[in-house]
Amino acid sequence: MLDSIVGKTIRLHLPNGWVFEPWFTGPDFIEYTLVAGPHAGRHAIQKPVYARPAPSLETLAWYEETGTVVHLSWHLESMTVDRHAAVPRWLADSDMAVSAGDNQSEEFLERMRKLADQGPDMPRHIYSDHGFFELIG
Repeated sequence: MLDSIVGKTIRLHLPNGWVFEPWFTGPDFIEYTLVAGPHAGRHAIQKPVYARPAPSLETLAWYEETGTVVHLSWHLESMTVDRHAAVPRWLADSDMAVSAGDNQSEEFLERMRKLADQGPDMPRHIYSDHGFFELIG
């Protein structure tokens, strides 16, 4: 059984063609690229809240610069994941490709701030789905 996602690079597959390649540099940072899906090309480094509530379960949660709140539950034994994400209305109602880019770029962050300021934030679109992951490094 996989003993932890920390320090691993994986490929995460979610419904509707979402494919992420996250790298968990440690329990305090996640770096990911979206390689397929609604905003393919997105690259981000986030500072999540990490927990290990059981020997075969790890969780990560973070707040995106778009205003999206993400929570992932990693089931290590089955190599599956549950995603819950609350996406602001302005993003849910737009072409999500607008959020492709690198969150380490000041230009990207400024564009996200302007879009978020135009709103609306509510009602949020909630993703609650289930996928699987594989180790790639």
